[in-house]
This record gives sequence, C-alpha cells and structure tokens, in this order.
Amino acid sequence: MQRLLAPVALLVLLMIILASSMLYRVDETEQVIITQFGEPVGKPITTPGLQVKLPFIQTVRRFDKRVLEWDGSPDQIPTLDKRFILVDTTARWRIVDPLLFFQAVGDERSAQSRLDDLIDSAARDVVSGHRLIQVVRNFERELPLQDLEEAATIES
Repeated sequence: MQRLLAPVALLVLLMIILASSMLYRVDETEQVIITQFGEPVGKPITTPGLQVKLPFIQTVRRFDKRVLEWDGSPDQIPTLDKRFILVDTTARWRIVDPLLFFQAVGDERSAQSRLDDLIDSAARDVVSGHRLIQVVRNFERELPLQDLEEAATIES
C-alpha cells in the first residue's frame, strides 16, 4: 500500500503544477494579453474570469483597465516675459487597446517615461510661448487690450 502511495502523491503533485501553469484568473480591473515567445497570441482578454493557456510556453501580460495617474515633477519654467513660474503637471490616462499598447510601449513603466517626456515638454512649450498674464488667465475669455498694455508698462 505504501509503495502505491508515493507514485500517486507524485502524480497528484504534477497535476497540480500543470493545472496551476495552465489556468489563470483575469480580475475585473485588468485586461490580459497572452504572449508566446514574446509575441502576442490572439485577441486581448478583457472579461473577468478563469482562462486557459498553454503551460510553460505562453505568458500572461496584465494591464490595468482603470484610469491611471501620471504626476510630473514640479519645475520652474520661464515665461515669454522672462518671469519664472513653478509648474506642477499631472495627467490621467487609460489603456484602451491593450494589444496596441503592448506593441507600441510594452509596459506601464515605459508609458510613464514617455508621458514624462511628452507632457513636460508640452507644458514647457506653452508656458515659455506666452507672457505670464496669458499663462495664468482663462484662455476662453478675451483679455482687453488695455490690460495687456498695463501689464507691459508694469514690466518695464
């Protein structure tokens, strides 16, 4: 009886290992892409539940479905009239197409790095291309010419 117990226990252990490498769970807050040897296989999985993959060959790549936060570092930027202001940028973003995201960027860390470059340079371009009064006011309303002339005389 004991001779039979060891092979059965080993077989059960192997079945558990095989099942754990075949099955994976998709949470409702994430979306998944299956990769095989680094290349995406099939369509993205966006519905939550238990899924099956090939064991040891395919890898599960998980991406967040929720709105993600990007927070830039505060930086002093000169305006067109050579006044320095402290600008602290922030943004919210979401992965809409996980397959395209994976092919273009790879992972969230790379995306955050790209956002650092894009948003910081865009903020720097906007601030340095306008005078201080134009940067801090609401762009939707017209600024009277008289206020612009008064601001120019104060600067001089």
